[in-house]
Amino acid sequence: MIDAKGGGVVQGRTGWGVDLGWWGTRLVAMMAGSDWTAQLVGVPVVAPGNVLELIAPHFEGRPQAPAITDPDGELSYAELDQLSGGVAAALSGRGVGEGEPVVVYSTTSRWAIVAMLGALRAGACYVPIDLAFPPERRQRMVKAAGARVALVEPSAPAGELGSMEVISLPVSGLDTAPVPETDPRTAAYLYFTSGSTGHPKGVTIPTAALAYSIAARLSYYERPVEGFLLASSISFDSSVAGIYWTLACGGRVIISGRHVSDLVALSRAAGRYAPSHLLLLPSLYGLLLRDRLAESLRGLHTVIVAGEPCPPELVRRHLDRLEHTTLYNEWGVTECAVWSTVHRCTRADAEAGSVPIGGPIPGTRLYVDQRGELWVGGPGVGAPHTGGDGDAFRVLAGDRVYRTGDLVGLRADGELDFLGRADDQLKLGGVRISLTELEDALLADDSVAGAAIGFAGAELVGYVVPANATVDVRALRRRLLQRLPAVAVPPTVEVVERLPTHPNGKVDRSRLNRLAEGRSNPVRG
Repeated sequence: MIDAKGGGVVQGRTGWGVDLGWWGTRLVAMMAGSDWTAQLVGVPVVAPGNVLELIAPHFEGRPQAPAITDPDGELSYAELDQLSGGVAAALSGRGVGEGEPVVVYSTTSRWAIVAMLGALRAGACYVPIDLAFPPERRQRMVKAAGARVALVEPSAPAGELGSMEVISLPVSGLDTAPVPETDPRTAAYLYFTSGSTGHPKGVTIPTAALAYSIAARLSYYERPVEGFLLASSISFDSSVAGIYWTLACGGRVIISGRHVSDLVALSRAAGRYAPSHLLLLPSLYGLLLRDRLAESLRGLHTVIVAGEPCPPELVRRHLDRLEHTTLYNEWGVTECAVWSTVHRCTRADAEAGSVPIGGPIPGTRLYVDQRGELWVGGPGVGAPHTGGDGDAFRVLAGDRVYRTGDLVGLRADGELDFLGRADDQLKLGGVRISLTELEDALLADDSVAGAAIGFAGAELVGYVVPANATVDVRALRRRLLQRLPAVAVPPTVEVVERLPTHPNGKVDRSRLNRLAEGRSNPVRG
């Protein structure tokens, strides 16, 4: 073993690499004259070509163990095997080809997971559409998916699917299907990013990338998942982590209810099933730690926050309430298979000005250009679907990379600080949100003549100029909730005579944000 100060290699926390603190990474200077200043490389990880290879052993090894629990019932691993195999056989019988999109039309439930696994076992690409979403949004996603077949949970409004061929769940009377020998480049799933606020932009993740993402979790996190309390909609890619990581460990996926962000339901499910792991938004976790809800979480071994910046105050509150539970801050984008960096939180984070997003997960490569913009490379990088942002995907120096649009700072210990967005997009509630698209949605309302969005802390503030005498703010927000994800609807809307502008007539966004930060007497819907 050679000392790192001499330029050699030492053993890191999870593998081999140049030692930059506890994280086993190496910092490599990029070629002179390029826009990139440095590259962080995660330790090596071995991953199968298909995530089903990680799950299938539990079908035989733990047949009677609980695999999924929701408020309406439970499935064992043997039942999950049989039901998902039946779905795969039904899809194959209808001629569904490798990588063909198949809509999963369901709430976040055991039926949704049966459908997802069944689609993967058929070699298809599943497109999860949560029935808890507003009808208009569901219809936009259905149209953008371009699928001819849908897997539909019991009692779902299948009439919204038009001419699409419907397979109702559960499927019975069919032989189960083995794990397919699918090309690792075949799409495993399709999710929609910020475009789902009005113009869906799809991202497909290859079969091998999904398998890699879960293998990286098995490599990084020390304790296997015994029970995972799912707090993410099936239409948000954070659910991928909870579902497949848990099943790859032979654990139980715990679904608290139709609306997985219902904090009371989450608390009750935690108290009843004693999960070992939980992943949710920092803002939701902060609410969950308040009052008596935190008592039900004391059995947790691991809590992960992701989807929004993690404030130091949240770390302090966590350590004060759940001192025996480890807190991690993850960062990632849909285009790169859910997660790309991770940081294990400590008491020092609670006293600092910000919480880092950490270093690269095993197998991932991170690039920071001279502008401070973060690029991600490695086996987790996906591909754009029709209408997606193909310009952000590139091949540089032989590595397939994705331009995230996030600005970061590289710390001396090899970890990254999140500094904001390089464009007008924000990430709230696990969803990337374009301010321009939100403003278009406001302007589409007949009562609004002008609109702009300000941003104060972690909250959106809408400013609207009336088309006539005034604007009924509460009615406006109700109409917006029928069109947009709830996290994209500004909780505060103010009616103004005019919007702040630059001399050239463009909206002065700096002034708008200052108004948002110093607003008084906001009107809330």
